[in-house]
Amino acid sequence: YLHGNNKTEKELIDAITSNIGRIVVDNLDELTLLDKISTKLKKEVNILFRMNPGIDAHTHEFIQTGQIDSKFGISKDEILEAIKIADKMRYISVVGLHSHIGSQIFDVDPFLAEIDLLADMASQSLAMGVSLKELDMGGGIGIDYSGAEQILSIDNFAQKISDRLKLKIKELNLGDIKLILEPGRSIVGNAGVTIYKVGGIKEIKGIRKYLSVDGGMSDNPRPILYGAKYEAVIGNKASQEKNTVYTVAGRFCESGDKLITDYKLQTAGPSDLLCVFATGAYNYSMASNYNRVPRPAMVLVNNGNASVIVKRESYDDLIQLDVIPAKL
Repeated sequence: YLHGNNKTEKELIDAITSNIGRIVVDNLDELTLLDKISTKLKKEVNILFRMNPGIDAHTHEFIQTGQIDSKFGISKDEILEAIKIADKMRYISVVGLHSHIGSQIFDVDPFLAEIDLLADMASQSLAMGVSLKELDMGGGIGIDYSGAEQILSIDNFAQKISDRLKLKIKELNLGDIKLILEPGRSIVGNAGVTIYKVGGIKEIKGIRKYLSVDGGMSDNPRPILYGAKYEAVIGNKASQEKNTVYTVAGRFCESGDKLITDYKLQTAGPSDLLCVFATGAYNYSMASNYNRVPRPAMVLVNNGNASVIVKRESYDDLIQLDVIPAKL
């Protein structure tokens, strides 16, 4: 599945020549470009249309993707016209619809509303003569970063969704439809832990005590982007009582570079190890070299064995693509 709201021509060519399974078309300009490329290559392309369902998922506005005012997807009011246009294209085959309503969602009701809408659209498409065989609901089920959320189990989530689709298929006489769910974060999020080394401790009397670490917003931008919250522990003192309130500050040149604010931890000192939980889903994929700082290593721990799976970057790595013009 190739996603993206602004895929380049090269990405689409690479996808088609690599026989990618599905291209998720985000807008009509992309459809036009895809038609041009597939015609030139004389190669058939299976697509899903990404539909903007207009569903409020009650999550942070920066990670909502299904509301009406969104950069993602084709409006539900325009999706049938898009299907009609694509159906006339020689090398384009519309096999289904994709929709993603947002991230960190804890209530199943928005997903049930999403499946109702997708099924209704499939029914209207069938009435036009185009049978859709795949409905992709995207992802979005949340995980408990802070220890304060009520989490719906994957089994419960999947059961409610599949039961609802079965009812809609029977009600609308849709025939066989493949349901695709993308649980992503809810599977891998809790598998990851980020480990920082504590540097200095700064206390501002009567205001706050800062605990500085050797990472921050470059390896985890989620707190500064949309206020994500995490649980943590001083790893080498995990058996001790949490008795000191700290704000965990990153090393980068932004006042907002705080990983955790006013959080009780074991009393910490330089070179202690801060373990921040549930970082398996997005830290690596969102990491950057902000302030020209190298990214950390990634280590896989399994059954008592530890293996480096991503090497720690060096300063030499950071400058390997730099070019000094010959005239200088």
